[in-house]
Amino acid sequence: MSVQPAVPDALMLDCVARAGGTPMLLVSAAARCIVFANAAAGRLLGVDHGSLLGRSISDFEVSLEDMFFWEEVASGQVRDADRVPGAYRHASGTTVHVEKQIRVLGGYESPLIALNLSDVSAEVARVDEAAELASLLAATLESIADGVLVTDLSGALRNFNRRFANMFGIAGREVDGPGVMAAVSEQLSDPIAWRALLAAVADDPQADSVLTLVLTDGRFIECAARPQWLRKRPVGRLYTFSDVTDSKRYEAALVAAREASDRANQAKSAFIASMNHELKTPLNAILGFADFLRADLPPAEAEFAQHIYSAGQHLLELIGDVLDLAQVEAGRVDLHPEVLALDALLDECFTMTAPVAARYGVTLSHALSAEATVCADRRRTRQIVINLISNGCKYNRPGGTLTVSAQPDAALLKLHFADTGVGIEAGDLARIFEPFTRVGASRNEVEGTGLGLAHSRKLANLMGGDITVTSVPGQGSTFVLSLPTTMERYEILDD
Repeated sequence: MSVQPAVPDALMLDCVARAGGTPMLLVSAAARCIVFANAAAGRLLGVDHGSLLGRSISDFEVSLEDMFFWEEVASGQVRDADRVPGAYRHASGTTVHVEKQIRVLGGYESPLIALNLSDVSAEVARVDEAAELASLLAATLESIADGVLVTDLSGALRNFNRRFANMFGIAGREVDGPGVMAAVSEQLSDPIAWRALLAAVADDPQADSVLTLVLTDGRFIECAARPQWLRKRPVGRLYTFSDVTDSKRYEAALVAAREASDRANQAKSAFIASMNHELKTPLNAILGFADFLRADLPPAEAEFAQHIYSAGQHLLELIGDVLDLAQVEAGRVDLHPEVLALDALLDECFTMTAPVAARYGVTLSHALSAEATVCADRRRTRQIVINLISNGCKYNRPGGTLTVSAQPDAALLKLHFADTGVGIEAGDLARIFEPFTRVGASRNEVEGTGLGLAHSRKLANLMGGDITVTSVPGQGSTFVLSLPTTMERYEILDD
């Protein structure tokens, strides 16, 4: 243990008087041991100040600055200094950060170093906390996928992230605030809107603004300007830049597709109107002359006129189905939904299809009550029901039946058309709703165009419903027509 150098009583008293409530140590320059400590120094280090005497100052100092200082003392280079940082070990094991006022006292066997200590631990903690927060904010700024630019209220640059720098071509360049704003303007195909945004933000620091910028290279950048708040007052502006090029191009493609679709529908409508006149007018003339001939010609020749008339009627029906289906696909069908009582509608349709049922020997029946109602277009619903009844007769067996029943299902009512016919093979079920498709063993024996089911299903879809089918070959098929029971379904479709 080092021998404690003697300290004159007069100097001791002077030190105590000058130290007052400020922690103070006197350290021998040669031995680096403490020769005096006041009570405040003991409290600073968490020990009785008397126990510090004779202890090496290195037992308490823990920072590199402290070590370098004593190296200077040993080389004789030390001099008086103020606000020198240091760190001391507290008895609890924690570190006390200090600022030292250093005075070199000569005139003794060994110079004495007087250390007046100020506890700055709280300030250091605040600085560390601020530095940690700044580091966290910087990391957060860099992790954001959008470009970010921060300014004060006057527009002076505070910060920006790497994404912003890459977006506007200033990555790796030394630029100041005006240089950053100029870089943005240079990239814009029309910088007037950007400058207007900056002017508006300057006039109203609390305003939120959003602007889509078009860059000279074809990119679209959405810029959002928002105020930065501190204690309920704006202190700066935060600009975020999002690359929306893909979404803008997708929107443009959708608009182009919609316009192309509209043009196609207009062309289809023009075609429908033209074909309705160009095909039906001469065909009606042919039917008229054929009807005249079959009435006036001898039986042998009248038979040929009958063939012309039958073929013409079939062609007229085909043209009507094709044109009607084209109108549905073009969305040019006007619907007038109303509440329909299905029992009365079925009675009406049974009457209209009675000749077909009699021809194929099929018995029609239903057990619907007056409470079975749907909200649908009367004409189009009757068209669908007649088609399903006719098919149920044509593809049935002699002596067979077609039974119609109703089943509520949430906001829909389902009409089941169950026949006892030949049924449909599983592989054909997915094709029966395709236009001009006819399946089954008797497809060549039953007249038709193959458009009825496709047309009926599209009409059901337009009214918010659908047509589905289940079938067992050799036992029969069940077609299910679903229609809405309220107007809400139409409101959803309109939206």
